[in-house]
Amino acid sequence: MEIEVKGHSGCSIEIFRQGKELYILKGTQDSKYVERLYRQALKQQNAAKEEYQFVRIPQIDEIEKDDSHMVMKMEYVYSHNFVDHFEAAGFEQVNYFVKAIRLFLQREIEQSAMTNLSKQIVMDKFDDVVCKVKSNTFFDMDDEIKQLIEASSRCFETLPETLQIPVGRCHGDLTFSNILFNGNNYYLIDFLDSFIESPLLDMVKLRQDTCYRWSTLMYDGNFDETRFHIVADSIDSQLDACFMQYDWYKNYYNAFQLMNFLRILQYAKEEKVVNYLKNTIQSILNHE
Repeated sequence: MEIEVKGHSGCSIEIFRQGKELYILKGTQDSKYVERLYRQALKQQNAAKEEYQFVRIPQIDEIEKDDSHMVMKMEYVYSHNFVDHFEAAGFEQVNYFVKAIRLFLQREIEQSAMTNLSKQIVMDKFDDVVCKVKSNTFFDMDDEIKQLIEASSRCFETLPETLQIPVGRCHGDLTFSNILFNGNNYYLIDFLDSFIESPLLDMVKLRQDTCYRWSTLMYDGNFDETRFHIVADSIDSQLDACFMQYDWYKNYYNAFQLMNFLRILQYAKEEKVVNYLKNTIQSILNHE
């Protein structure tokens, strides 16, 4: 039996059987997306060469690419999504997940180098995001968004001319939606290029879900919101307490989380998403 679904990126995803094994074919025929998907596949292949405690990376066995299309063949993982997993999980399992993610990030930090990063890199990314936000005709830069952009600009201007952060390793999109849950093993998928390859960006993406509940906003099914919020709060408080040992996290987390949600805003096409992003961006600015 073959099942074909569509991912959030617009890629085609086909699950198929070869002999006794199941595989996933993920691909695109959008020539503008070919190189990006190719880089993602290579990044996941490289990550799969590493050994992590409790964390697994599905193997990408084949990549086929030309100028007009690209497709990867990846092992299929029997798993639950984050909602199903956390609805059934007790606090022992929740704490086990926190430990696994903490160890994964610790490994990333160890494999990264403390780097003096120019503030201009952040400002250039902000300018690029603002340009794309202005071109989004869905909300046509209403007054509230204009005010948020102006306040964000002031926030980024206060950054020091040189930011010292670890650079080297980064999943790039480490959200609940990109973690497959199989008992006490956690499979990371959909690696993504980041404008700065830093573990700090993975901390930002994790707390996008644990603190700000982004993935539940995009989840279509029914779930116990109260239970999920209790679990997410527990995960978030433990991760935040762990991350606070790093000065670069304490100094720059808010600014990079602000940038993260501004980058999501540039693609927003639904009123509920725009309203959520306005409120979230404002709450981050209130903590600056």
